[in-house]
Amino acid sequence: MNAFTRVLVPVTAVLLTLTIAYAAHRPSSRWTEEEIAELASMSLSALEPPPADPTNKYADDPRAAEFGRKLFFDERLSSNGKVACATCHKPDLQFQDGTPLARGVGVTNRRTMPIAATAHAPFLFWDGRKDSLWAQALGPLESPVEHGGNRGQYAKLIATHYRNEYQAIFGNEPHTASADDVTRVFVNVGKAIAAYERRIEFAPSPFDQYVDELVQAGSEPRGVLSSDQRAGLKLFTGKAQCTKCHNGPLLTNNDFHNTGIPAAPGLPPDRGRFSGSTDVLKDE
Repeated sequence: MNAFTRVLVPVTAVLLTLTIAYAAHRPSSRWTEEEIAELASMSLSALEPPPADPTNKYADDPRAAEFGRKLFFDERLSSNGKVACATCHKPDLQFQDGTPLARGVGVTNRRTMPIAATAHAPFLFWDGRKDSLWAQALGPLESPVEHGGNRGQYAKLIATHYRNEYQAIFGNEPHTASADDVTRVFVNVGKAIAAYERRIEFAPSPFDQYVDELVQAGSEPRGVLSSDQRAGLKLFTGKAQCTKCHNGPLLTNNDFHNTGIPAAPGLPPDRGRFSGSTDVLKDE
């Protein structure tokens, strides 16, 4: 018996045992009224509009959203003229980049977060160090490993290339004479980007279609989910208890959890929410 066979035999035995155990305890094929109610609460149809942001009066201004869209894709908002928000938040990859660590002008210590539906989140970033969508948008612009620039550079960019558009939305010209003027322009850049990101939502998935048809028709939808997907959904909402954390129409409880995954080799210690809770309180 070679080394490969010695590994294969135990693994096969384990898989066979798990298959028999699952078959013996396979969840009931029918949904109860309570289960259907829980599924309905997880459909995108149950998602309310994002809450109003009292710190951003431009959040629902379509002009600000269009301005923010342009800024989101503008690579001049970086120290090397090669990094935009869309560099890491790629629309064709669910507004993230699929890499283990985000890459801007340098390499970060965490992966890129997807940003769809983040307007519904009370805290932003993996550690919650920002508490508004516009404050979150500004963080990467001054990060030395993300965009790598500074607010003075960005204010001058707005004054040079977006003066009329900025003035039409915010009511005054993008002045850069003082530190306060520069910061005001910088803040408005964040509020415009937030107005754009606020409109990025999830599209319905087969899960949403399945649940909506189940609720409306009161009977099992056919041909929407495979038998394995449906069995997985039964486990997800039942014995596996995934909904303890992954609940609601966005499948998250918006809380912070220690998943028990060890730190990645070569990266500094990540204190997560412990540091984030302090950072959000002292945020400018």
